[in-house]
Amino acid sequence: MTTTPRAAAAIAAALTTGLLLTACSAGDSADPAGSDEHVTITVGGLPPTENEASRDAMLEQVEAFNEAHPDITVEAVETKFDVETFNALLAGGTAPTVLAIPFTEIQTLIEREQVADVTDHVAASEVLSSINESVMDQVTGPDGNVYGVPYSAYSMGLVYNRAVFADAGLDPDQPPATWDEVRSAAAQITANTDAAGFVPMTMTSTGGWVLTTLSYAFGDVVQEGTGTDARATFADNGATAEALEFYRTLRWEDDSMGANFLVSLDDSRNALASGQVGMIVDGADIINDVVANRGMDVDDYGVTVLPQQPGAVGNLGGGAISIVTATASEGETAAGVQWMDWYYFSQYTDQEQAESWASARAEDGLSVSPPLMPILSEEVMAPYGEWIAPYVNVPAENVAPYVDNVPQITLVPEPPVKGQDLYAALDPVVQSVLTEEDADIAALLEQAQTQINDLIAAG
Repeated sequence: MTTTPRAAAAIAAALTTGLLLTACSAGDSADPAGSDEHVTITVGGLPPTENEASRDAMLEQVEAFNEAHPDITVEAVETKFDVETFNALLAGGTAPTVLAIPFTEIQTLIEREQVADVTDHVAASEVLSSINESVMDQVTGPDGNVYGVPYSAYSMGLVYNRAVFADAGLDPDQPPATWDEVRSAAAQITANTDAAGFVPMTMTSTGGWVLTTLSYAFGDVVQEGTGTDARATFADNGATAEALEFYRTLRWEDDSMGANFLVSLDDSRNALASGQVGMIVDGADIINDVVANRGMDVDDYGVTVLPQQPGAVGNLGGGAISIVTATASEGETAAGVQWMDWYYFSQYTDQEQAESWASARAEDGLSVSPPLMPILSEEVMAPYGEWIAPYVNVPAENVAPYVDNVPQITLVPEPPVKGQDLYAALDPVVQSVLTEEDADIAALLEQAQTQINDLIAAG
């Protein structure tokens, strides 16, 4: 199964954080090879030629890195991670040394011994060693070692169209804080506007992704254990069924979900941007995508934290990880981590780079907002926030309901084993609940749980 659209979008968006940097990171680690040996590495994720500005920016960064590190040569390639082709790339010796992957894939790659151990190299970097512990947990293997560098993290949010809220007679600065309020707002939007009130994603694995998010918010995780001992639990936890009953109420009692129940990530974001829906559940960081790529007015974008039921375990979070492939030598591994430090994190420690990055995004019409999900420690991020403040072009009130409240909510990782497959197994469950009024939720969940557990057991 290929990477989901959300995961791909997260990686693509996160890659922009490394662009337009021009100087060495303060946390740059030591000589990669520990000798005078010259090391050449390849790094994936070079934007295609049709994205000329982004491509040129990355190539400029490669050139600057190579000039500053005479013992390392970095060569950028367009290769991106795809679970369907990764094994073949490794076997054929054509996988890049450094590659970006979604959070959901790292534990599987660790178990298969397809990623390099970077524990010592991360510990040697002042910046990388300050990455938040909850985020670093995602790249820590069962042996306690570190197998990647998380460089972008997101958590889910209730994303809404402020203009639709205003048209419906709702206060955009006071978004719903409970699921009962979400239901009420959805009904009011449906009654007072031409927009659907609340529309969940349902296909290409995003239906399961959003349902997993709601399961966390309603009280439990959907998978327990690690490795081959992992087991899906969504048919037994009660929370997933409760979330589906919430869907059923809005769909069949309130009729506040519109008329289309085959909804992809693109469909959902396009509908939000065009004012065809009032609320969706998505990553809180999608503002640049919906504004720059889908025509949404930045003033219409709103996001708040997902309501948390009593007993909720927290909010689903994910993101992107930079890995070194297992075929790399020790010198290549060290060089790869040095590149990650430089490319993804320099802007957080160097004022000139931070301002250059923020001003370039603003000049290109891209969003610049306060950090929604800081990946580094507060001590590192505080100066960065001050440096980019003059270039922030997202109204503070648009993101305040999220920024002010997200620190109080526990970040819960995505299912670590066969996560994308688990999401895919839940898609038809969501679709059935929205298209069959008498759908047997318990039976549907039991069937999907058996399916994914059999897949986990097969390895």
